[in-house]
Amino acid sequence: MSARFLTAVSGRAFNMRDRFGREIDYMRISVIDSCNLNCYYCNPQDNNKNCQAINTLSVKKVLCIVRAATRLGITHFRLTGGEPLLHPQLDEMVLQIKKIPGVSSVSLTTNAVLLAQHAKWLKEAGIDSINVSLDTIDASEYEHITKKPLLHKVEHGIDAAIECGIRVKINVVLTPQTDVVALTLYASKKGTDIRFIEMMPVGAGHTNGALPYNKVIGTLSGLYGEPCRVNTKETKEINSGYNKYKEKRQTQESMQAYEGRKNQDNGPAEYYIFPELGIRVGLIQAIHGKFCDTCNRIRVTADGRLMPCLGSSVTMDLVPDSCEFIDDLEKDFVIVQALKAAIKAKPGCHNFNDNAVTYTKTTETKTVETKTTELKAAEVNAARNMSRIGG
Repeated sequence: MSARFLTAVSGRAFNMRDRFGREIDYMRISVIDSCNLNCYYCNPQDNNKNCQAINTLSVKKVLCIVRAATRLGITHFRLTGGEPLLHPQLDEMVLQIKKIPGVSSVSLTTNAVLLAQHAKWLKEAGIDSINVSLDTIDASEYEHITKKPLLHKVEHGIDAAIECGIRVKINVVLTPQTDVVALTLYASKKGTDIRFIEMMPVGAGHTNGALPYNKVIGTLSGLYGEPCRVNTKETKEINSGYNKYKEKRQTQESMQAYEGRKNQDNGPAEYYIFPELGIRVGLIQAIHGKFCDTCNRIRVTADGRLMPCLGSSVTMDLVPDSCEFIDDLEKDFVIVQALKAAIKAKPGCHNFNDNAVTYTKTTETKTVETKTTELKAAEVNAARNMSRIGG
C-alpha cells in the first residue's frame, strides 16, 4: 500500500470545500426509508398505506461512512428517515457514532411517535439534540395530515425527551392552514425553539402561497411586537429586546447552557426572538429565502447513495455492496474518494421548479436499445418521494 494512499485516509482531518468555496461539515444520513405516518406531502404514492421499508442502513455501514466523513472535516451528523426510530438498532448506532474521534454532534429528526420509549436510551447514548416534526397540535388536523390518530403519542414523546434533558426543537411544514400562534405558544410552554419550514415542491409538496415571513413573523409581530433578529453567524442578537428575552429564558433553562449552544444548529434557519415568548422562532425558506450560498451539508440516502443537494435528483454511488476490501483502511479510502466527488458535484443552488434545468433519464426499450429522455427539474421533483430521499 503506497504512502500516498495511507496519507489520504490516515492523516489529519481537513476542512473540505466544494467548488463554490463552501465548507462542508454537516451530513444527514437517512438510516431507513419507512415511516409510521403517511403525511401527504412526504409520501404521495399511496396515502392509505404506510411507506414500507425498502432500504435500511446497517450500523456497520453507517459507522464506516461517519468515520470516513470525519477525515474530510465533516463533524456534525443528523440521523433521519423515513422515521429513524423504526431502525431496530438506532440507540446503538448513536452510541457508536459518538465514540468516533472527530464527531462533534449527533442529532435526530423524528416524528416522535416512538420517542417516549427511546428518549432515555438516546440520552444515555449521547444524542445532542432532537428535532420533532409537528405540523399541528389539533388532533383532528393531525390525523388529516398524517392519516394516523397519534398526536397524543407525539406530545408524550416530546415531554419524555425534555424530561431527560435532551434539547428539542419543533419543525413545522408551513401551509396556508398552519396555526402559527397555537404552535408557537405550545413551543413556548415547552421551552423549545420552533422552526417553520417552507414546503418544497418535491413529491406532493408544492409552493402553496404561504409566504413564510409574512405568515409567521408578520402574524406574531401583530401580537407580540417587533422581534429581535438573531445573528447566528456571529452568535449574538443584533436587535434590542435581548435582555427581556434572557429573563424569560432563565425560567426555562440555564442561560449559560443556552449561550453555549445557540449557534450549534448547523442549518439554514434564520431566527427571531419575541422576548415575551422566551424561545427562538426560525424560518427555513427554500424558495423565498434561498440559503444556498451558505449550504454546508451533504446527504446519504437509505440505499447508501450520496446526494449532493436535496433539490437535485442526482445521486452518486458510495460503496457498492459487491465491493470487497483488503481491510478497513482501503474501504475508508474508497468512501473518502466518493465523498470528495459528491462534494465537488454540489450545485451552486437548488432548482426545484426551474424548467430551464434538465436531467437525462436513460431507459432500455423492448429492442434492448437505450433511449434518453430529457426531463425538466419540476417533473423530476414531482415524481420523488421525500421518505425515500431523507428530506
